[in-house]
Amino acid sequence: MAAIGAVLALAVAACGGGSGSSSPSSSGDAAGGGAAATGEFNAALTGIVNPSDKKGGILKFANGGDWDSLDPGDTYYGYSWNFIRLYGRSLLMFKSAVGKEGNQLTPDLAEDLGTPSDDAKTWTYKLKKGIKFEDGTPVTSKDVKYAVERSFDKEVFPDGYTYFNDFLDWPKGYKGAYKSKDVNTDSAIETPDDSTIVFHLKQPLSNFDYFAQLPATIPVPKDKDTGAKYKEHIIATGPYKFEKNEIGKGFTLVRNEQWDPATDPNRKALPDGYEVSTNVNADDIDNRILAGDLDIDVAGIGIQPAALGRVLPDPALKANSDNPTSTRLWYTSINGNVPPLDNLDCRKAVEYATDKVSSRPPGAASSPADRSRPACCRRPSPATRTSTSTRRAPTTRATWPRPRRR
Repeated sequence: MAAIGAVLALAVAACGGGSGSSSPSSSGDAAGGGAAATGEFNAALTGIVNPSDKKGGILKFANGGDWDSLDPGDTYYGYSWNFIRLYGRSLLMFKSAVGKEGNQLTPDLAEDLGTPSDDAKTWTYKLKKGIKFEDGTPVTSKDVKYAVERSFDKEVFPDGYTYFNDFLDWPKGYKGAYKSKDVNTDSAIETPDDSTIVFHLKQPLSNFDYFAQLPATIPVPKDKDTGAKYKEHIIATGPYKFEKNEIGKGFTLVRNEQWDPATDPNRKALPDGYEVSTNVNADDIDNRILAGDLDIDVAGIGIQPAALGRVLPDPALKANSDNPTSTRLWYTSINGNVPPLDNLDCRKAVEYATDKVSSRPPGAASSPADRSRPACCRRPSPATRTSTSTRRAPTTRATWPRPRRR
């Protein structure tokens, strides 16, 4: 999943805007590395199309569904892990770069990659100085520790991953920061000083650095934590903060004045802000991108059938498209442990009765012919784009194109 987040990061890495656009010519995670690409089919798979360092403008995003969660302790989708870098800083992160370089880890909150000891059962990180929350409060190692502790509670945060729950040496019976408030957790995470955090594992793990880039290491101030409601207003550490957040409708990000670029070589923070709409009709997303009224389909599931016929036959539109490999597979499974589905004949009946076509997610391929269609169309002066679905099983399935704005 971590690697998937790195690939998806390219979608926001260098999105440019055409002349007269309200959008900037590159986004907050503007990528370094990779040769400039020309406007032709699949150009953005290996390079940045029309790179620019121009500042200003607003990037407009849309999501065909709702966000799984903006809370760093309760999110799982790849596009969310990518987008979260705009307002949150984890210990480490993937490089904002094209191709294989984008799979490399680099320090974010931390000064360097982790230092292993005790046969890789202990990992130590030192935090950079000068990093603050949006209210001006300095970030300390205790804020990172608390962030990981709160993510433990899967009743409050059911959509998050359980890697830290499973691998850290938590005290017996520990239930998270809310239900085990007074429990000493130094057996799992120590903070010997405000700039040092030490993780203790149950068993050796040579690649724990990949855990350190997970969103759960984005610091959370304990006195500002509101549990399940924290997603309504995250206290930012990245270059942007929330100006407005209407769950189910969308949200806007504006510049975070407390973000210091001197502590952050990874983010150029070129746009002035971001406008995100959720639960938008998928066909409307296609039409708005083709019309230039929208910059990014954040979920990246690919173009819908209604617009597919416009893109493929048109040389100009096809030249602004890419066919990346999808990193997620949508599927629906039957739980055979729950009555009456524990009855084989009942499961067969459900299978026979299900309309396999109409129940597919938008843009999902159903045959080899479908899977050969191009996937993700770029905006006309933009950047790298990729495609994803949801937190499902890995696959190499290609999806359909997403047009880029003129």
